[in-house]
Amino acid sequence: MQNSNRTVYKSGCVGRSLDISRFNSYHELRRELGQMFGIEGLLEDPQRSGWQLVFVDRENDVLLLGDDPWEAFVNSVWYIKILSPEDVQQLGKHEVESYGQNSGEKVQRDLSGLPPSMGSFDF
Repeated sequence: MQNSNRTVYKSGCVGRSLDISRFNSYHELRRELGQMFGIEGLLEDPQRSGWQLVFVDRENDVLLLGDDPWEAFVNSVWYIKILSPEDVQQLGKHEVESYGQNSGEKVQRDLSGLPPSMGSFDF
């Protein structure tokens, strides 16, 4: 059986390991992450709270947590990042350079609004 432990990162905290197979839905995962990092209730409604959950898949693409069907997420997640409202605002202020997959030319992307795929970046 494949290892189902994934690391979760939040600014100002040490990364923590989480067994992703313990959960059956995004709701359960959000609730556990809120409890784990002492931010209960803030991850369930990102529009209201400003907190966002993103994950990096095995292709190093950064995606919003919840956009994919649960099983697809479980099979592709490499690690999870909890973004505070300040982190989200900081990302929105910067454009990220990434290379187009086919053409090799530079592409500028604005991260404001956090689209489902935000390219790749390091944590």
